[in-house]
Amino acid sequence: MQTSPILKTAEVDGPAAPRTRLAGAAMMAGAAVFAAAGYLAGEPSGTAAYTVSNVAGLIAIAFVLAGFGAFHRRYRAVLGRLGAWGIGLIRFGLLATVLGYLVNLVGPLLPGDAAAAVAVIGIPAWSLAHLMYLGATVLGIACLRPGALPRLVSVPLVCGLPLLLAGVGLGLAVGGTAATVITWIATEGQAGLAWFLVGLHLRRRAGD
Repeated sequence: MQTSPILKTAEVDGPAAPRTRLAGAAMMAGAAVFAAAGYLAGEPSGTAAYTVSNVAGLIAIAFVLAGFGAFHRRYRAVLGRLGAWGIGLIRFGLLATVLGYLVNLVGPLLPGDAAAAVAVIGIPAWSLAHLMYLGATVLGIACLRPGALPRLVSVPLVCGLPLLLAGVGLGLAVGGTAATVITWIATEGQAGLAWFLVGLHLRRRAGD
């Protein structure tokens, strides 16, 4: 089966194979840690699990951002402007998440009034973090273009925003312990899976 001409262009413009392979592996690791950190995010503030989840989340985001950078460089010609917008929204959402993690870590260390002021900053930060799911859907749509990327990569990305909206709504309706699991699946769980598959694709295609 012949490679699409636009895909050939993207491959020629991409980074060197070893760098792409490394970025893919880093993204896979970051995606898995991000999902795990999200599952522990509900732990009480000040506990070891809470601190570990936030620190791990920061490290995970650095790895995921490196992966998306390599992914965009490699497939810029395929993704076009729509893909660039999608990755831009994902990056913005991830950077807002970084701010949210920092607020979680620094806030408890400050005296009362300062801690309250820092906590206020966390409200818009965590709200803007949800832009990563909108960005994933936009990027996934760009990846669905004929001759672009495999459906295994594209479809989980497309599901980003719909799963977020459906899952969070269902979690609120169900309540209880099940709500925690459902909400995690609809947020960090599904994001981690989608990003893991992007990293896996980068790693496998690095030598093409």
